[in-house]
Amino acid sequence: MTDERPDQSPITSPRSERVRRIAALAGRSARRKQGRFRVEGPQAVRSLLAERPDLTLELYLTERCESDHPELAALAAAARIPMHRVEDPALRAMVREGEGALVTPQGAVAVGRLPQEDARSAVEAIGAQPAEGPLTVVVLHEVRDPGNVGTLIRTADAAGADLVVLTRTSADPYSPKAVRACAGSLFHLPVVTGGDIDQVLAALAHSHVVAAATSGHASLDLFEAELPARIAWLLGNEAHGLDAATLEAAPLAVRIPLAGRAESLNVHTAATVCLFETLRRRGRG
Repeated sequence: MTDERPDQSPITSPRSERVRRIAALAGRSARRKQGRFRVEGPQAVRSLLAERPDLTLELYLTERCESDHPELAALAAAARIPMHRVEDPALRAMVREGEGALVTPQGAVAVGRLPQEDARSAVEAIGAQPAEGPLTVVVLHEVRDPGNVGTLIRTADAAGADLVVLTRTSADPYSPKAVRACAGSLFHLPVVTGGDIDQVLAALAHSHVVAAATSGHASLDLFEAELPARIAWLLGNEAHGLDAATLEAAPLAVRIPLAGRAESLNVHTAATVCLFETLRRRGRG
C-alpha cells in the first residue's frame, strides 16, 4: 500500500507482511517478481530521493532518523513519496539477509522501482550519449560479486564516468549488497543492466567509442599509450579477467606496469588506475 499518511501509527511488527516483502528483496528473484529494490542508510536514501525521485516508491524512517536527518522527509514530501514511520525492530527485520548477515540501516530504508533489464536498453543508453566530445564508459562483463559491482560503480562515479553498462552475466547492481557498496553512486550516473557483450561492443564502435581492455600480455603501457578521448574500459571477471574473445575484440589493450613481485591487480584496483589515468589525461588536456 502507498496511501498511508505519515502521521499514522508506526510499523511495529517485524513479522508484518509489509516487512516480509521488503526483507525478501535481498533475493534477485523477489526483486524481479516485485519489480522493486531496497536502499538502506541515510546517505544512499538521500541520493535516491535527491537524484532519482522517479524511481522512489516508499520511504521508511525511525523517529530518531527523522529527527537526525530531516532532509529525508522533506525530499520525500517534495516528490510526493509516501513516508512511513517504523520502529527499530521492524526496520532491522526489513534488512535481514540470512544467518550471520549484520546490516545496520541507521534508521532509513527506501523501496525503489526496479529499472528494466534487457540488451536493448544497454545499446540505447550508449547511443543516447553525446555524439561528439570526450566520453568515458565503464563496461562490467562477468563481474560476479555484488560488492565488487557496487564498488566499481562508485569508482566510476568518482572518476567522472558518463555511463556504466553491465552485461547480463554480471551481478545485479540493485542487490542490497551492491547498493550499499555504491554509497549512493548508483543514482548519480546512468547504470544499465542486461547487456550482451557483442551488442555492447558493436554499439560502442557505432558511437565512435574505443573499447579498451587491460592485459598483462599487452605491448602498450597504460601510462605511455595514447588514450582516445572517447573510451570504454572493459572490466572482467574477478578470477579470470576478460574472456579471450572479448580481449581479441577490443580495439585497444594496455598493461598496467607492476614494479613489485605481485603478478596482477584485482579488478577494482585495475579499474581505479585506468579510470583515474583517463581523468588525469583529460584534465591535462
